[in-house]
Amino acid sequence: MESKKSMIFAPGWTQSIDTGGARERADLQSYISDTFKAIHGIRPRWMNLNGMSLEDLRAEAQSVENEMVASIERERAEEAHRQAEMAAHHLAVSLAKKPVARTFKPFANLKEMLV
Repeated sequence: MESKKSMIFAPGWTQSIDTGGARERADLQSYISDTFKAIHGIRPRWMNLNGMSLEDLRAEAQSVENEMVASIERERAEEAHRQAEMAAHHLAVSLAKKPVARTFKPFANLKEMLV
């Protein structure tokens, strides 16, 4: 019986791991390498993934997935903070501008200007 497990690879993306078949080792190695690169920008070539047992690979994959989830949450929090700062800045700028008088008529002298 073939079973699959989906693990978070990047925000909005999952990678399917074949947990019941012969491809589990290769899937886990690929997931660890790809996800580590997505988080840190480099592949973990110093890790001996071929020498690790299947249990160690599963534990490492779970650790990398937890790190990815934390990274996603951190990026969302940073983006929310950036958006809040931007909104506060725009509000401050709009409040700092001189208010336009209600009697402001920009085209009142247009006829004289064109003649």
